[in-house]
Amino acid sequence: MFRLILYLSSFTLVLGCGTLSAAAPMEPGQHRVGATFGGPFTTNLGPPIPIPNLIVEARSGLEPMAGKPVDINYGVNVTAIAFGLMGVHVGGSVHLLENHNWRPGLSLTERLHLYNNYLDFSKPPETRMLWGLNEFDITASWSVGNHRLYIGGSDILDLSDPEFLIAPFAGVELTPRGDGPTFQLETRILGANFSPEIWDLTWLTVGEEPGYGLISITASASWVLGAEGE
Repeated sequence: MFRLILYLSSFTLVLGCGTLSAAAPMEPGQHRVGATFGGPFTTNLGPPIPIPNLIVEARSGLEPMAGKPVDINYGVNVTAIAFGLMGVHVGGSVHLLENHNWRPGLSLTERLHLYNNYLDFSKPPETRMLWGLNEFDITASWSVGNHRLYIGGSDILDLSDPEFLIAPFAGVELTPRGDGPTFQLETRILGANFSPEIWDLTWLTVGEEPGYGLISITASASWVLGAEGE
């Protein structure tokens, strides 16, 4: 239980920042680069204050598998570096269904987050370690002109101490110009099925204190670099 409490608190530097949505498929050879900013809200100082996490990341389209679009995603947690941590993520998505009228597009994403504190020289050498989290997302999405709405859920596992922690999410991708940047706004409830007895910090949660999960809001901006042969 103590490990689980620490795990949820660590969302401020791990998954609390969010990543680019994998709701829309990508063409083979196409790349999308961008940054995601935000995270859960701490209430230690009174009013809810967002944690300023920053992820720099990209997605790249691959050749289809069994006729289904496939892409990979990868990135680095810039905020974590300021705390002596090195955090990266890598994963892939397969898009099983296309959006047609009211039928949503459906995608599955598997993502591995790896962190280490080897850069934190203020800690004794024996406390430096490598740890990882596995994230599995199911996303349903609908196209509205150049824009896209999506909803879904995540299952997050600490690889050293697996626990079932779910994170429902909803978001919107706005592309004012078809060939211009895409802006993403997303909210998640991290660990929505868990309410710890003790918090290291106080957070904006669902329900009365201590409540369930951590309410997280992130914003992203990204650009498409091109497709194969361009």
